[in-house]
Amino acid sequence: MVAVAFTSCENTYTAQHAAGIRLRNHLLYGFGLDPTAYVFEKTKEGKPYAANAPFHFSISHSGALCCCAVSSNAHFSKEDVSKSPAIVLHPDPYISAAWVWENNMLLFPKITGNIGIDIEKVDFDADLHRLEKIAKRYLHSTDAPLSADEFYRLWTRQEAYGKYTGEGFLARPSSSTILTSFRLQEGENTYFFSLAYSAQAGTA
Repeated sequence: MVAVAFTSCENTYTAQHAAGIRLRNHLLYGFGLDPTAYVFEKTKEGKPYAANAPFHFSISHSGALCCCAVSSNAHFSKEDVSKSPAIVLHPDPYISAAWVWENNMLLFPKITGNIGIDIEKVDFDADLHRLEKIAKRYLHSTDAPLSADEFYRLWTRQEAYGKYTGEGFLARPSSSTILTSFRLQEGENTYFFSLAYSAQAGTA
């Protein structure tokens, strides 16, 4: 199962980093795993991981919202996360994986294994021409973003894939990886969230 939790935090690196660790530990306890039993490290490319651990995790933050995903085969206890913001989810119409929104957490019961996530706050005041130039330079998608919504959707998908592989943002997505996206509404703020996982992970 993959469990994703969200929390509000101050828009500073220190607060965002601390919030991500709190969410990671909360989710690990939900899987019956003690985070203090593992040593958390980073690969030379910067991908965080826990050596010889029965789980994978990924953390992302944007603005005042932080999220963390943990993947494990262990049984998960669905307990609400403290300080969870009120979020309304709008999934992509092409999502193939079964998902559930429960106790302020996004759950994917059939997905396991390595994962990568990204979340980005949509800047509706951004100049679309500038976004198109950025997209042509950095995004691998052949779809030109026609709106700020679509730009941030494509951006989170590519970022999630880079975190999944550990190769970074410019890694070119592979057909062996599935990308799943949601539009999130939190108060007046709009975000896009994407999850990358192996097509072999099992989504039936």
